[in-house]
This record gives sequence, structure tokens and C-alpha cells, in this order.
Amino acid sequence: MITCVLLAAYNGEKHLQKQLDSLRNQTDPDFTVLMQDDGSSDRTVALLEAVCREDPRFRLAGESGRHLGPAGNFLSLIRQSDASRVMLCDQDDLWEPEKVARLKQAMDQAEKTYGADCPLLVHSDCLLMGENGEPLPETFFRHQGWDPSAVTLPRLLVQNNVTGCTLMMNRPLASLIAEHGKAKDLFMHDWFIALTAASFGHVIFLNEPLTRYRQHGENAVGASKKGLLSRGFTALRQRSKAKRRILLTYTHTMVFRKLYEGQLPEEADRLTAAYLATRRMPKLRRVREVRRLGCTMQSTVTRMGQIFFG
Repeated sequence: MITCVLLAAYNGEKHLQKQLDSLRNQTDPDFTVLMQDDGSSDRTVALLEAVCREDPRFRLAGESGRHLGPAGNFLSLIRQSDASRVMLCDQDDLWEPEKVARLKQAMDQAEKTYGADCPLLVHSDCLLMGENGEPLPETFFRHQGWDPSAVTLPRLLVQNNVTGCTLMMNRPLASLIAEHGKAKDLFMHDWFIALTAASFGHVIFLNEPLTRYRQHGENAVGASKKGLLSRGFTALRQRSKAKRRILLTYTHTMVFRKLYEGQLPEEADRLTAAYLATRRMPKLRRVREVRRLGCTMQSTVTRMGQIFFG
């Protein structure tokens, strides 16, 4: 089985070298790294070129230098790889030494259970760290109040818990993403990947923090600096923002259905259509129907927000 790490970079010279070092220090060295610069103006390209000279496992992708944005860059990389397993890598995180080995083991077990032809996604938790690498006290799942058991389509439709830098896809899933993903239509690529896996196959959560997820002002998406309870009270005071978050779940579901128009498995087609139909229902009926469909958010705070503002 060929494993390929897809690293998307953009003006990342400050932290990129440490990430490259963490890749080279994996306990399982049997993987390649396909890297693509998104049009950087700093020393990012020089760092990428240097590691290519030093380690034959690393190479630059064909669209390096074009500015495609985070989702566009990753989708481009996915289309350029034909590996059996694909992992996504951000430029400013750190990978625990056993990350590749543990995700490979989890994917091996998933393919034994569901079959190698089934689209599969394995992902893990993260350790949070600050701008300068200082450890923060909570894992990402604990900080966000996410439910490790939320691996099914109904739960993921309304709240994503798959972080791109933690996941591994097998070839059937990567092929679906390469064929149907369109960066201009996506809120974030990892949510689209999660919904695809849950619709056509399975999502498996490995409850281990295998990535150190750096939090700083330039994160495309990151952890909130506030605690879960504080965020909940803030949301209750920001009615319009909370309602936009609920509306996003409907918009994203509609886009997802459009990208797979006529090709979703029967149950995924039925469920996504049923969830979209709740948007036109009176308030009390909508709350009951969303609950009946199993489309519930993952923490007490977010479920309360879903009831109040949905």
C-alpha cells in the first residue's frame, strides 16, 4: 500500500521547517510527500526545494506557484496523487512520531472490516499548542466539545468534527473527492470529505492526539480561544451569528447534494433531502423533525443553540 502525504503551503516559512522535520522523524518511514506552494512571497519555496534535495521521498507538485486557496490547493494535490492512502498536512503543525504508523494500522483494520473497495476515512484527535509551540491544556475534541461517536452522516451534516490535518483517506474515497470536489463551492474541504465518507462509506475516529495543532492569527480555521461554556453564552447573545451558523448547515447540505447530483447512495440522498426539507417547516415541527432524523449537534451548548436558533 502506497501512502502519500499531501502538504499544502503558503507563506509558511516561520513554522514550515519544523513540520518537515516532524514528517522526516516518523517511526514508519514508508510514505512519500507531495508538496504544493500556493504562490508564496517568502522563503517557503526555498524550504520545499531544499527538502526535496535532501530526501527523495519529498517532491513538488505540478501546480506549485498558483494561488488556489486552501481548499483549491488540497483538491489539486488530491487529483495529482494516485496513492492507495492519502493524508493531508498543514504547514505549521507538528506530527507525533507515530502518526503515520497509527493511521495506517487503523485504515488496515477498517479495510478488513468494510472491504478495500469501500470509501473510508480515518481521523484522530489533536493536541493544541500556541504560536510558539507551547502546549495548551486540552485536546481539540475536548476543547470544542465534540462527540467522538459523531461519525455518521446525520451528525456530520450539522457539525463537522473531521479536521483535515488529522485524516487519512483510502483510494476509493480520494477518487470521489478528486472527481466531485469543487473549491469554489466548498466552505472547507475537510467537511466535504467527511460528508462524502459518511455517505458512501464510513468515518472512523481514532481517539488519540496524533497532531500538535498550532493556534495563531493566521489559521484558516482553528480552535476558539474561549472555553466551551463561554462560547455558549456568547452565542446566546449573538443571535444573528448563531442563526448564520445553522443556515450554513442547510447551504452546505444543498451544495453537497449538487456536487453529487444523481449519484448519492439511496440512504444519503433520502437523509440530505429530508434535512433540507426541515428548513421550510414551522419552528416546533422543525425542531422535532431534526431530532428525529438524528441531525443533532455534538455538545450540550451547540444542541441548545440548534434548538433556540435553528
